[in-house]
Amino acid sequence: MNKTNLILNFMQSMSEISDSIITEYNKNPVHFYEMENFDISYHEWNFICWDDITVYLKIKNNTVEEFSFSWNPGQVTTASCSLLAEMIEWKNLDEIMTRWYNTFVEQWLEVLPRRRRAVVIWLLWVRNAIHQRRKDKKADSDEILVEEFEDILDD
Repeated sequence: MNKTNLILNFMQSMSEISDSIITEYNKNPVHFYEMENFDISYHEWNFICWDDITVYLKIKNNTVEEFSFSWNPGQVTTASCSLLAEMIEWKNLDEIMTRWYNTFVEQWLEVLPRRRRAVVIWLLWVRNAIHQRRKDKKADSDEILVEEFEDILDD
């Protein structure tokens, strides 16, 4: 088997794993509720994939103590929120600000390029909620989260 076929077979395997993860987490989403007594909330609508999400964070000592999301996310966004919420719970806010698309790939949630924004959109909104809390007048875009991953592939 040549190198191209090995790569294609690997990508097919990852796609099958990702599809089953997406399906399972859509049936049983984790952290999908409207949190009460939150410290940060951030609501946004994504016109590309029609995700309409509010993320909620409880913060203690500059660390995320609890995370949840609600409203009307799409399947890929629901799965990525559910699967990787633990990557931000009990993490320092500075550490969360270093998370991006490659974090999802490391957790076996590789998706087709057209679905990458749906995977990172909730993380983008968490990061923007943190920007609001810090009052640093910054806002991240989904392009930067995906482009950083694409830059690694080009290296």
